[in-house]
Order: sequence, then C-alpha cells, then structure tokens
Amino acid sequence: MIPDEAIADLRARVDLKALVGEYVRLVKSGASWKGLCPFHNEKSASFYVHPDRGFFHCFGCGASGDVFAFLMRLEGLTFPDAARRLAERAGVELPVQDPAREHEHRKVRAREERLVAVVEAAAGFFMKQLDEHPLGGMAREVWRARGITDETAESFRLGYAPHGWDGLVGFLRQRGYQASDAEAVGLVVPRKQNDGFYDRFRHRLMFPISDHQGRIVAFSGRLLDPPPDAPSEREPGAKYVNSPEGPLYKKGQILYGLHEGRVEIRRRGWAVICEGNFDLVALHQGGFPNSVAPMGTALTDDQAKLLRRYAERVILLFDGDAAGRKAVRTSFDVLAKAGVDASVVTLPPGADPDSFLRENGREELQKRVEAAPGIVEHLIDDAASHGIRDASDKARAIASLGPVLAKVASPIEVRLHVERVARRFGISDVEAVRQQLRQGLRQRREERGERGADRSEEPANRPTRPRMRTEFSKVELGGLGVILDLDLWRSPEAKRFGELLTSPELCAIFDTASRLVEERGGVEAPALLQELQENEAVTWLGGRLAKPEHADEVEGLEVLRTCIPLLEKRWGAARKRQIQDGILAAVRAGDQARANELRMELQALLRGASQKTGSRGDDGDESSRFEDHDDDGA
Repeated sequence: MIPDEAIADLRARVDLKALVGEYVRLVKSGASWKGLCPFHNEKSASFYVHPDRGFFHCFGCGASGDVFAFLMRLEGLTFPDAARRLAERAGVELPVQDPAREHEHRKVRAREERLVAVVEAAAGFFMKQLDEHPLGGMAREVWRARGITDETAESFRLGYAPHGWDGLVGFLRQRGYQASDAEAVGLVVPRKQNDGFYDRFRHRLMFPISDHQGRIVAFSGRLLDPPPDAPSEREPGAKYVNSPEGPLYKKGQILYGLHEGRVEIRRRGWAVICEGNFDLVALHQGGFPNSVAPMGTALTDDQAKLLRRYAERVILLFDGDAAGRKAVRTSFDVLAKAGVDASVVTLPPGADPDSFLRENGREELQKRVEAAPGIVEHLIDDAASHGIRDASDKARAIASLGPVLAKVASPIEVRLHVERVARRFGISDVEAVRQQLRQGLRQRREERGERGADRSEEPANRPTRPRMRTEFSKVELGGLGVILDLDLWRSPEAKRFGELLTSPELCAIFDTASRLVEERGGVEAPALLQELQENEAVTWLGGRLAKPEHADEVEGLEVLRTCIPLLEKRWGAARKRQIQDGILAAVRAGDQARANELRMELQALLRGASQKTGSRGDDGDESSRFEDHDDDGA
C-alpha cells in the first residue's frame, strides 16, 4: 500500500495540465483550461482542467478526479500501476514496502526497458532506411499507391527493412546493443552454420506495433517486389512476417492502433475492428481513428477485455469474403463473453476496408457504419443467405444459430430474434424454429462434452453499470455546496447541518471532508475526489468543486441557517414515523417495556423538548438516514 504522503507528493509534483494536454487539446478559459472530453463523445467542450486545484471535471459525463484518476480512467490502469507511471514521470521513487518484491520488480522492469530500447532503436533504423538505403523508396511507393500519405506513414512510423542479411545486426552492434536482447525481441535470428546472427526482416515495408501504453513491442513486415538485381528464379517469401512472441509481445494481447486511437475510441464510445495493417492505417487516415486490428490472429478474450476498457460497443469491419464471415462468427463468441455489444458492416464481395475507402470515400463507409445491423441480426441473415440448397441445409443453418441466441440476455430480444429466424428462412411455424434452435444448442454442448446447463451458453451476464442515484434533496445539496464553496467546516452551522444530513452519499462527502480538515487543515479537491470516487454523488461534487456558487461568507452562513430548520423539520417527521413503527413492532413482539420507552420519546419529540436526538448518529440506527424528496424535490 502506497503511503498517503507519497500519494500527495506525487499529486503535487505531476503537472495535471501537461499530463491531460498529451491526450486532449486544451485552451485557456479563465483560471482553467478546457477541451473536448476524452471520456465521451461531444462536439462542444465541457471538460475542464483546474491546474491550481489539481483536478479535472467534465460537465458532460461527470468524470472528475486528479492525475491518478485521469490516468487510470484513460489508460485502464490500476492505482498502483498509475502511481508507478506518475512516479517515473516525476522522476521520483515510491517508498519500498516489500524489499524482495521491489527488487524483483526493478529487475524485470530494467530488462523490459532494455528490450524496449532495442525495439525503439530498430524502429528508428527502419525509418531512416527509407531515405538512406537505395531501395528504401520501394516501401514508400507501396503506401503511396494505396493512397496513404507520407504524413500518415510518419505518424505510424512506417519504415524499410533493408535488403541484405545483416543491416540491422550491424547497426545494433555499432550502437552497443546486445545481440541476445535483439534475439529476445525477434529482430535477429541465430545463424545455423556459423556464429553470429542475421536480420529477421529483409527488404520489407515495416509496421511498428505498439502496446496500449505506446511502447513499440513488435513489427509486421510486408513483402516488397524483388529488387531489380535479384535472381528471377528465387522463390518469394511470405507476404507478411511478424515478430515472434517474446517478453514484450504476446500477439493475443495486442491490438494494432489501440494506442493511436484510444482517445478517439473513448470520445466516440465505440471502436472499429478490422484485420489488415493497411486497412487499419487507411481507416485512421480516412476519418475512423477509432479503429484497431488484431495481429495475425482471430480476436481473443484478452483483446476483447482490453478493448472494453475503452469502449462498450464495436463495429466489425472485415473483408467481404468467406474468411471475413467466419471472423465475424468467431468474434461474436469472444465479444459476448466480454460483454461488448457489436454491429457488423458488410462490404461488397472482394472488397476490404482499404480498397472500399479509396473507391467509395469516407461518407459511404460512414453510412454503412450508421446502418450496421447488430451482430446477432447479421449472423441470422448470413446463415439464411449462404449454402442453403434444401430443407436439410435450412435445418442445419437454423440449428447453428442456437448457441448464438443462447448468449442474448434479454428474453424480449430472444423472442424477436427467433421470429427473425423464422421470417428469414421462410418458416411460419415459430415453435418449430424454436425447437430446432434448442437442438442446435444441445448439439454444441454435446460436441464440447458438457453436461447439463453451461453458464457460457446461457444468456450472457453482461457487465452492467451500477444503478446511479439521480435524486438528492435540494436543501441538503444547497447547504453542503455552501460549506464546500466557503470552507465553513469548522463553523457551528456546518456541524449542525452535518448532523441533520440523511443521504448516505452526502453524509460520506461531509464526513470525509471534515476528516481531511482535521488531519490536514483543509480540503484539497483531488484528495476528496480520490476518496469518494465510488460515491454516487461524485458527479455533483466534481461540478461543485469546479464551479463554486458562493463567494460571500455572510451570505453563505445565512443560507445554512435557512437550511437547518428545514432539515430539522424533515428529520423530526421521519423520526416520528420511525418511532411509531418501532412501537408497533414492540407491541407485536410483546415487548411492553420497549413500547413504553418509545412512547415517551415520541411524546418528548412532539412537545419539541428534544433537539439532541436530531443526530444521524442516534442509537447507531442507519435507518434514520431516510430519503424524502416530497418537500423540496431534487
């Protein structure tokens, strides 16, 4: 656990405005900075950064927090990982809690940094070869022929792996990099007959592959036409050669383009999944910078989970051929398991995203994206459109949809999908269709050797957002807002107001802020937001901290003095109902002594003789934190 002092020190050292500015274009707005929110799609800037107070707030989606919260939300990091990242940024070391564990961490981290440095050096070498090598222009001609601009190629750091056997080997040796490190990351291969190494990538257009943190961890090399002096009888190599898996690179955990597109994915709320390297680069250039691509593999569980950190909805944009249709089907299982909603864009036969954009333009692709059917609808239509020759084929195709519909959570959606299956296959007996779907589900389970119910085949339990409380008493919000605006925590009015708060969420804000005042002498917005990040009122809190409504202490105290009698009245009415319920329960239980005790308390309350009981700590009874919006709304 990282000490509070270290967290506060990091918060003070890291420039929030500079950090956010690496992801969001900020413009000056009074004492603050504003820009388009990186966490949701918006056209008018509602995202504000307050460098002096050390926190950000979006008035559009309600996101608030400090440097830790920003990095965790945007990069999908845990708090310890975010703290390490910020510590490295600030050039400080976090206190060591477990020396042995810390030593191992530093050892692993040092090796990772050494390997990343080798890969980065190789990326720079490949880029320089575009101009320095006589054949480097051949790589540039390939991307230009596909309509990729030099600016886009530079942003993706495309390069050229030189013709020959040891161009990169010699470069790395001259720069002092270890051959064993270059081998570990798949840049060089040991010679079989003699000592030494040779280049894995030779005469290829190079695509550097970054992880979600932006570190280059691998390469994908596309074969180029043979050099002019190459022997004509030589057999060409594979069209693409990719880095092997190693310490930095696990292809099933990497999505090409995610780092480049992560901000746009968060802003738009959805991502495009395509397949090829050129498809990905063309989509980013063509107005779809929220695109990603798996690296030479079908979409994996890890990739789907990674993507879900940034978006809850995806558009599948695969080639319009049999392989593309198969990719949609396999992607459905993975996305459903991860709780990611999906739609499917169908391209004409023989087309891929790259060629479609060049021939039809962004507007036409955008129309298809907007009209894209859900993946279940697509799979139903696809099953009814391919390979249906007779009744047997039709029955088999319907059965194949059983496992698909079993993953749909909503029973209403399932019913509509069953009816769609019946219509698309031209069958009027919906019950017969339903039975065939069940048979297909049973067959799938038998093929997998499963017995009984399999949760993976039941309707998907998609992750649901917590139910957000949307109503709070205006009186409670108004009084708490005044205390926040004017820092009135030590005033008698504030203390009495705190005793009368009934909302658990607002009580938590008051209690946390009061504790910070006692411990640190005041309330710092970043620290308060960090401790209350799970509080359902945090959106209101962030907005109030960002835009205080009161600047005059006399006026603020008057507002508090007006709120307190209203809350006392509400508390008294609620306590009366609570006591009456208690009396009834005691009588039913035969506890006459308890019933008499409560009757005396009720009489005292009715006479107005006891204000002391107007505390939310009374009897430790949490039920006194009632919710009543009838008198003042929300």
